[in-house]
Amino acid sequence: MWPLAAAALFTFSLPLFTSCDDYLDVKPKSQVESTELFQSEAGFKDALNGVYIKLTSSSLYGKEMKYGTVDILGHLYYTVGSGSYSYINSGSYSNSSASGIGNAIWSNAYNAIASLNVLLAQLDDASQKMFSTDNYNVIKGEALGLRAFLHFDLLRLFGPSYLVGPDEPAIPYVTDYTYIVTPTSTVGQALDQVIADLEQAAALLKSSDPIATNRVITTDDDGGYLSDRVYHFNYYAAVAALAEAHLWKNDYSNAARYAREVIDSGKFSWTPVENIATTEADRDRTYINEQIFALQMDELDDYVLGSIYGTVRYNATFKFYSSGLNNIFPAATNATDWRRTYFFSNENCGGSYYYTNTKLWQEGMTDDMVKRMPMFRLPEMYLILAECDVMNAAPYLEEVSNHRGNNIHVTAATESALNDAITMEYAREFIHEGKLFFRYKRINAAQMYGGYGFTKQNYNTANYVLPLPNEEKQFGNRE
Repeated sequence: MWPLAAAALFTFSLPLFTSCDDYLDVKPKSQVESTELFQSEAGFKDALNGVYIKLTSSSLYGKEMKYGTVDILGHLYYTVGSGSYSYINSGSYSNSSASGIGNAIWSNAYNAIASLNVLLAQLDDASQKMFSTDNYNVIKGEALGLRAFLHFDLLRLFGPSYLVGPDEPAIPYVTDYTYIVTPTSTVGQALDQVIADLEQAAALLKSSDPIATNRVITTDDDGGYLSDRVYHFNYYAAVAALAEAHLWKNDYSNAARYAREVIDSGKFSWTPVENIATTEADRDRTYINEQIFALQMDELDDYVLGSIYGTVRYNATFKFYSSGLNNIFPAATNATDWRRTYFFSNENCGGSYYYTNTKLWQEGMTDDMVKRMPMFRLPEMYLILAECDVMNAAPYLEEVSNHRGNNIHVTAATESALNDAITMEYAREFIHEGKLFFRYKRINAAQMYGGYGFTKQNYNTANYVLPLPNEEKQFGNRE
């Protein structure tokens, strides 16, 4: 069962190999019918890889679900240009150009979910003897995890927050491929299904994923299929997502438990200063060692052009104002914080007071530093721990900040002040990663930081919920 906006002839975009770099042009627009695809293990691998490629589209995590719409919703930038983004920035979601972006997020996400549901149904019917080593469990675990992950982000955009009302109608949680319209789930129902899928994914991956079992993978093992696990929804991606999902549910005990598991695994390490304080071409802008899950994004250079930088390199649409940066990075750390010192520039930026963030710059970078979009990173796990125990948040905030070149001691004493400190650390750490808006929405904040000075401004909390596409409301009975 799937939403109307995604209801179209099902096809997979089929790559030739498991790399995102190669494609097989066997039918018009590289599409094959699902009945031809799942006759071998290779077909399942290709189908799953096709989903990863869909996730890299500009309507999803190539732009809108990261540094585009979601960061604009969080009022991160001082300028966002004119047209659709200006309407989104002001909460005018009914404008046709603004709603078009929301509709594209909805339809592309549910199209990817439909692909995953077909894959999962075919897996259930397939003989596990078809699969070598641990590939059956890994493919199924990744597919379930991605299905949960996509639904969770749709819930966080198009449904109310759990704090506002777990019984409020939200989104359809689609687990079958059929033309029957899926009923709308409440916030609580959808979130419980997200957690159930993630738990099943984690169980499958814990016993089979090399990142969890420590099995060494070489090219002699199935062509190295199970290598480069950070580029797949691996076991620790499932654990990190469970931490996020339980935090959304205000289940602080389980959120903290899963966040600690990621941290205590020792699989992910803080980025050393020498990887940052180096030449621009070699600068580790996305903190590679900290990435729990990332997407390989071959088209990222094209996507960021005009947003992060323009034909004149620094002439971006999404800009920060100097006084705003001075509030994001206060005087005590303005000169020491790597995120301020090495990740902002005002060259050719339409005036000396405008700055662009360089985290996702691709131009002039060495090959191993580009085409990466972080989905989960280590510092988020520390901020989840901080939020789960706000009155004891200081050590977790210090852990993040002090690994960014600072030497601070958090002295905030009240719950309000500590919550503010957590929010500001999200603003500093996750620029272009789409995390700040979800922080605001999770706590139903009545104020957001923003404007030229990045100061607190009143916010209409009704704007936390994006409208469903008109077709969904009209024909899916989701009014």
